[in-house]
Amino acid sequence: MAKFPIKIIQTYKARREVTIFVDAQDGESALEEVASGSMEAPSFEDPLWLTSWDLQNEEYELGDPT
Repeated sequence: MAKFPIKIIQTYKARREVTIFVDAQDGESALEEVASGSMEAPSFEDPLWLTSWDLQNEEYELGDPT
């Protein structure tokens, strides 16, 4: 009997969302400020971001035995 390496490959879909408040005349203007870059979104590391992960696929491959 021998040991064989098995590689497990998981593919995920990640969704991140954050709610920010923008001072503007109306909702459309607020959206335009964010879309144009006039109003910056929080940094990637900001804890305000909520992230969810959804496993899309899982595969198994025989690894290199060396």
